[in-house]
Amino acid sequence: MSENFMEIKKEDIENVENALKVNSDYKLNNTKFNIKSFEKSQDISLIQFVANVENELVFQTKEENGKYYISDTFGLFMDNIINGNVSRDVFQSVSGYFHEVVEDSENDFADEKEELINFLLLTEEYDEEQLKIDLDPDKIRKDYREDYDRIYGDNSLNRVQKSLALKELLHMSICQVVNDIDLFFTRPYDLTPEENAEKNRQEAKALENEVQLG
Repeated sequence: MSENFMEIKKEDIENVENALKVNSDYKLNNTKFNIKSFEKSQDISLIQFVANVENELVFQTKEENGKYYISDTFGLFMDNIINGNVSRDVFQSVSGYFHEVVEDSENDFADEKEELINFLLLTEEYDEEQLKIDLDPDKIRKDYREDYDRIYGDNSLNRVQKSLALKELLHMSICQVVNDIDLFFTRPYDLTPEENAEKNRQEAKALENEVQLG
């Protein structure tokens, strides 16, 4: 399977190298991010921390005719690594709100919703009217109930697959509100060991199919 590459400027490599020394959301995983890494075509492994979940990100590198290249998926993360962001705090706030709304059907969450909207408007560029729709407790519960009925009505899934699928759909709903593409690469923070093992199995199977197709 061939890797797609994007060109990265020397100064950006240096900027990322320096940013990784202070950015708490990304850490190098027994590799270095510098010019020599590219000259030697070394794979670069990063650990991304989002909502107490660690995700390993691996990027291929190369140098050709004095220009430097890295896996094009790195473009999704470079700006966040260099500039930093508040997505982790935003995600945790939205995630906590969603889980509380789902677990407590008696509370109208009016105050919590207003506080969360005000926080999001201060920290990121969001549309207030859209947030009022997306964070409506009735809508969140309705979507969750529909997902629950559909998943648990599917007899082709076993117990672990059902619970995993429901958590992943709720996680995706949260990610859509936060609207940060990095988060779509993460797993729900509350997976059980069984669910994590099932997710690993699914990802390995998907990779195997991708390699066969490639």
